[in-house]
Amino acid sequence: MKRGPAVLLNAALIALWTFVMSAGRASPRETSWRERPEKFTLSTGLSCVYHRDKSSPTTVVALFVRGGTSAVPAGLDGLAYLATRLTLEIPDEGKVQDLMSQATRMSLLCSEDCSIVLIECLSENLERALRVGSEIIQDPLITGLRIGRAKELMKLYGRAEADESPIAGRSAVLRAFFGGSGYGSAVYGTEESLKRIDRKDALAFFRRYFTRPNLFFCIGTDLDKGPVLALLEKYFSKFPDGEAATIVPDPPTLPSNREIALPKDTKQTFISRAFALPAPDEPNQAKGYLLETLLGKGPGSRLWGLRIDEKLAYNVDARVTWTRSSGILEAFLETENAKSTRAAAALDRALALLRDPGITDEELRTTRTMAKSQFLRRTEGKAPRMQVLGLFEVLGLGYGHLEGIFEAIDAVTLEDMNAYIRAALAPEKALKVTIGPGATTQTQGER
Repeated sequence: MKRGPAVLLNAALIALWTFVMSAGRASPRETSWRERPEKFTLSTGLSCVYHRDKSSPTTVVALFVRGGTSAVPAGLDGLAYLATRLTLEIPDEGKVQDLMSQATRMSLLCSEDCSIVLIECLSENLERALRVGSEIIQDPLITGLRIGRAKELMKLYGRAEADESPIAGRSAVLRAFFGGSGYGSAVYGTEESLKRIDRKDALAFFRRYFTRPNLFFCIGTDLDKGPVLALLEKYFSKFPDGEAATIVPDPPTLPSNREIALPKDTKQTFISRAFALPAPDEPNQAKGYLLETLLGKGPGSRLWGLRIDEKLAYNVDARVTWTRSSGILEAFLETENAKSTRAAAALDRALALLRDPGITDEELRTTRTMAKSQFLRRTEGKAPRMQVLGLFEVLGLGYGHLEGIFEAIDAVTLEDMNAYIRAALAPEKALKVTIGPGATTQTQGER
């Protein structure tokens, strides 16, 4: 018998709800990480968070470098990424062939409070991967030629991000809240900053932050910890001593001009509302994660109605960027240009209705389930899980928050959550961002 669209949609939602409920009830002991993470201090002085995961015969080694964009001096946007990128510049063709024959992958991420160098390999090839990777990372060839090549790549990456309105919007929000420096600097740099950065700057950054007090490992593997830790001690013993980074990041400040308009010749308009959240201790991080889920994560979220019921958007989402000084929440949508005015009003209405009258106990229970489910899906793979573990360490939450986040979410009461929503989403605290043809005035968040 042929079924109509409504029946199919209901069936799909029932299947999704069944999955979410089962995932939400699952504890970390019932997921792929059946063992708790452990933390060790290696004989080299570096710390290591080790997580046993037998789900696949693969290993992920994540080297965290404290600093990230928060450590970039004013006017040298892109320096953290550039210096970290140079640690992955393979010096000769032989090492390229070694990595390819092992199916080993090396990559990097540069975020607000840290940079991450990732080595992913088959566990049977771990020693060979670490031998090759450690030589490159600990003794990079920082030359003018390699810096020039890296800068050209960074220019391409920056242009690609500028073409993606959600990414460009996030960059504009961070730039406005943090004044264009530190957290607000451009990850891939600007035309001006890349011209200014030279070999001396890259060397100084590497020597300052790639030192033992500023480095730590997160390891996800199916291998026993003894051999893995021994390999890390054997191959990563050349990092020098140094001073621990003493970066005190500035808290976010709402600019005097609370509207950012970036003209862009597109068929769609990007509209967002951004808010500064409290610094991420355990209770506030849990409430921020719940608010992110409640606002825009999938069917049933508050913004979903703008896409389905009102048909004002084709993309809706909410996201929080966590830094040591705060969380920056963005609620955004993308819509047809002709609908942008109505969509912006609808977004403001949805936020107002969330503030008052707030949410019910049933909605909080559902949001808890959705938040847990999404966290489990996000950390299912070893590489993303190591990134989350390391981020928790950098934020001061600790590696144990991989499990503690579930308890923190459950501890949030209805009264706490509604009070948090009213304070976080106060209309006078909103930063408005518009990207599209209708954005006729460009501002960068005057402070």
